[in-house]
Amino acid sequence: MNFNQLQYFCVLAETEHYTKAAKLLAITQPSLTHSIKELEKDLGVCLFNKQGRNVKINQYGYFLYEHVRPILSNLEKTRNELQILIDPRKGTINLSFVHTLSQHFIPKLIHDFLQVEENNQIQFALNQGTTEEIKEGLRSNKIDIAFTSKIADEGITSVPIMKQELMLITPNEHPLAGKQEIDLVDAAKYPFIYYNQECGLRPTLDELFNCIHVKPHIAYEVDDDSTVCGFVAANLGIAVVPNIYRLDRFPVKALKIINPPYEPYIYLSYCTYKFMSPPVTKLKDYVLSTF
Repeated sequence: MNFNQLQYFCVLAETEHYTKAAKLLAITQPSLTHSIKELEKDLGVCLFNKQGRNVKINQYGYFLYEHVRPILSNLEKTRNELQILIDPRKGTINLSFVHTLSQHFIPKLIHDFLQVEENNQIQFALNQGTTEEIKEGLRSNKIDIAFTSKIADEGITSVPIMKQELMLITPNEHPLAGKQEIDLVDAAKYPFIYYNQECGLRPTLDELFNCIHVKPHIAYEVDDDSTVCGFVAANLGIAVVPNIYRLDRFPVKALKIINPPYEPYIYLSYCTYKFMSPPVTKLKDYVLSTF
């Protein structure tokens, strides 16, 4: 018993006419007859009674039809929905990104991508998280593509697409607030609000301080940019943060870091081994060609 046999059976059950059923199925009548006979042989029961040149579904055939028809309908519905998901013009992209990019970069990227006529019906399912959370989402196939800090994982490709400037932020009344730029060594004696271990920016900050041979005094560890800025604004410490959009909405002073030198990037990350649907491929190619 296979899918084609059950499909042919249902059409014949609905038409009760071999010629009409074969025409609807776009197969020859002998092929249909053979398929039904094989199905009956496999099940060990006759499904139709002959009625002149036509056939009439019997009680066993009707029993089978009642159980099989909903399954086939559901399979067809699933097939159609799957085709929509991977339709290069109408599919859905599961996109994830670090919090830093939520206020400006991601909204602008989606807006510009959808301005391309062939993309304007593509849908996005959005998710924010730390780089570590995004890595797990990529590995578990919950995320198609993401914008993150660099992910060091054998199964994930991370392509640098954009530099990300880092700033030292202080409360407005802090002793360093009068400066415009700073050597990180001069800030080392103050307590820091620091990103926790799950944040993709954490290794970058650790490396910055390693370069100047300083171990920062960490007052609090948090997991997103807004929280860091809020803690600094509350005079609980200073922090190194990405130069995020609307940083000036917080009552903090931002100083350019002139030492040590660094080159942090935003990365486009995706699973190397995972099937990439046409809509996701279009976004990946768009990002790589744009940036």
